[in-house]
Amino acid sequence: MSRPRSTWSLETATEVVPGGVVVSARGRVSSGTAGAFAAALTTACAGTGRVVIDLTGVDYMSGPGIVALRDAGAAGVGRVIICGLQEAVRITLELAGLLDGTVQVEATTEAALARLPLEK
Repeated sequence: MSRPRSTWSLETATEVVPGGVVVSARGRVSSGTAGAFAAALTTACAGTGRVVIDLTGVDYMSGPGIVALRDAGAAGVGRVIICGLQEAVRITLELAGLLDGTVQVEATTEAALARLPLEK
């Protein structure tokens, strides 16, 4: 008996806010979806201000997603704030060494937004 193959999907949305950009993700960041995730982060990091990466809706992240987050953090050292980590994703990022100061981490989107500088 064959089981139906599950498809993991990922949706991203980008919103410009005073002092930066918020990239929200919903779904699973796997080898099949990490390319789109990385593209959204690259575009956001190319702009001015800080980038808030809201992972509240992400319940799984594989190696390619970790690489995308690491690259985003390296491209904008001190400018990237990750928020909304579910426990499984937090553990994955911690084990990968990404939470060692490469990026800032806040519990909520509101807390991350409060850290953005106001544009003048």
